[in-house]
Amino acid sequence: MRKLLFLFAILASAAANLMGQEAVPYFCNVPNTVLEYTRTTAEGDVKWYHTMKIGSAVNNAGTTCIDYTSHILNHKRKPYYGDEPAKLSASITQGKVTVNIAESVAAIFRTILPSGVTITSSGGESSLPSDMAPGDVLPDIHASVKALGLTMRITVTERKVLREETISTPAGKFDCIVIRERKVEKGMGRNRHTVADTWYARGTGMVRHDTYNPDLELITSEVLVSVR
Repeated sequence: MRKLLFLFAILASAAANLMGQEAVPYFCNVPNTVLEYTRTTAEGDVKWYHTMKIGSAVNNAGTTCIDYTSHILNHKRKPYYGDEPAKLSASITQGKVTVNIAESVAAIFRTILPSGVTITSSGGESSLPSDMAPGDVLPDIHASVKALGLTMRITVTERKVLREETISTPAGKFDCIVIRERKVEKGMGRNRHTVADTWYARGTGMVRHDTYNPDLELITSEVLVSVR
């Protein structure tokens, strides 16, 4: 009987640990954490340096609202977009991370265009559930951003969880889930069709992001190089 009870205790503990793990989001929600990335071309040349800093993380009625900034510098460490970091936000509910792609693009435009320019966004909600598994298909994303009488439209389709994979980067070793998606951007002088594989780790978020052309030839790779 003691052996049986011990076995039940082990199984209950394992189940509890698994449930706790599933609740950990694929995003960093620790205030003042700084994640630094480097994006390189297929030839290995640096395209940009990307710094993401978590600001506040406020819980309200079961949803954690996170404010963070994103700042990108070119290979010479000069601003790639605006001089100031883009101000972004995310929310986490029961481990599911939700960000808005349209608003993220609008936030970048705000760092570039004069303060008096009206910038509007619509659609673009993107979620990453905490219980994703290989084979899962995620909803398509349709977003648009308008400014100066012009419109950019962004469509993300064929979003599929490919596999689980452990990878090593200069920032350490991470257990990740890999998602592939197809993105089409049109308007504002930008007409681009790409496929991307992104590695996400629990409690960290993006660890690696590879972008390909429609023929799956590598264009760039962005990798997490430090967490502090």
